[in-house]
Amino acid sequence: MDALKQATTKLLARTFSSLSTRLTGCLILAALLLVSSAHQVPAQITPNAPSKLPPRTSSNKASTLPSNPSNPIDVQQLLTTGQTALDNGRFEEAIASYNRVIALSANNPRNAAIANLKIGNAYMVQRKFENAAIGYQRATTLNPDYAEAYNNLGEALGELKQYPRAIEAFTKAFALDSTLLKAKYNQAVTYDRMGNFRYSEFVFRNLIKSSPDYSLAYDGLAVTLSKAGRGKEAIAFHEKAIALNPREPSYYFNCAISYLMLKNTAKALEQQEKLKEIDPAIADRLASVIVKRQM
Repeated sequence: MDALKQATTKLLARTFSSLSTRLTGCLILAALLLVSSAHQVPAQITPNAPSKLPPRTSSNKASTLPSNPSNPIDVQQLLTTGQTALDNGRFEEAIASYNRVIALSANNPRNAAIANLKIGNAYMVQRKFENAAIGYQRATTLNPDYAEAYNNLGEALGELKQYPRAIEAFTKAFALDSTLLKAKYNQAVTYDRMGNFRYSEFVFRNLIKSSPDYSLAYDGLAVTLSKAGRGKEAIAFHEKAIALNPREPSYYFNCAISYLMLKNTAKALEQQEKLKEIDPAIADRLASVIVKRQM
């Protein structure tokens, strides 16, 4: 059991540190479906980041630092040491390494901003969202142009259910870096979580229009449509997401949930069979949802 817990911790650390926060949307779809009617959705499984949702937080070019020969300890090496510790679930060690970077970067606010973002990532893995938000906020203060930090701040605020502030952060992130599609996706998901399905749909459709190959946008739109009771419309977008990225297990899971909402158990089971080849663990989770739905 200890080995299993350790392996799970390592997996979470890798997911958050690379940042594909994407497992956020799908888990919302399954929980709701189990709670009640066909117009409520189980928790979405957010896709594993091309990261990290998501992915939860993502890395960007600002995270690569040059060596600073004036420092007795190389800042880049400290960041690497911290990341290794984070990947292995040694959170206190990781945070200590990042705090040393901050101490060595009194005259280099950009380096200090990166270290604060990494501290935020370490707290996100531990689900200490208030501490994570503080780290990300400090990163944006030290580097007001740090798009990734604004995106991650929005994710932490979303977990704290501070949705208006989260939307502001995602908007700022995307304004700073229009290639950071995850920020726009997160904005749409936040509107969904607020129950504003119409505006969530609007943002997702605009994202699809501007980035037609971004599979996550199709999946997000499909989930929003399903939660709004428009399951038939959702299916085509689920299928498009799968066509663009056929190895992403969350897309099959979400598609199956939409079929369940349409009372089409046979189609849901088809998705579950496909999942067995891609991710047996998620396939088992889906099987459990299907069984409970039939009870």
